Amino acid sequence: MWKQMKAARCAFGRHLRAILAAAALVLAIPTPGHAAVEYEKVCSIYGAGFFYIPGTDTCTNAQQAVQSQFDLARQVTRAATGTAMATSLVNPFLPAGTNYAISTHWAVFDGQHAAGVVGMIRIQGNLSLTMGIAFGLDRGSLTSTSNRTATESGVALPAQSWSDVRTLGRVGLQYSW
Repeated sequence: MWKQMKAARCAFGRHLRAILAAAALVLAIPTPGHAAVEYEKVCSIYGAGFFYIPGTDTCTNAQQAVQSQFDLARQVTRAATGTAMATSLVNPFLPAGTNYAISTHWAVFDGQHAAGVVGMIRIQGNLSLTMGIAFGLDRGSLTSTSNRTATESGVALPAQSWSDVRTLGRVGLQYSW
């Protein structure tokens, strides 16, 4: 009985190896209409550092792509800071019988903070002058995982951070009746 089981196991092993070899052969044959994709095809037209985007004929530079990520993140935070500054400039209310009003506001938009001060002065009768200024802190950082550098202590990810104080001002006239 043991001899029959050993013979069956050997026969099964031969058949399994034949099936796996046939499967490997089928997988190695490219299908019609589909070209094999080269994942690191170097583009030497423009010099060192350029490569083709996989599956396309578009040539790009990895450093340029990383810098574009940083620039885009910077523009997004600038837009959020500008929105926060505009929101902090709220026009004050000038009640009847008063000539001056001051309004201060703090605003936050998409993680960016701003403070604004607006003053209103009655010039004559129903004519008023408004003036305001806002200060916003444009700050942020971006860590790129597409441009890693191997060091002795591990993998370093380049990061860029920024912190700028931005200002926004406005002047307006208001006539009410």
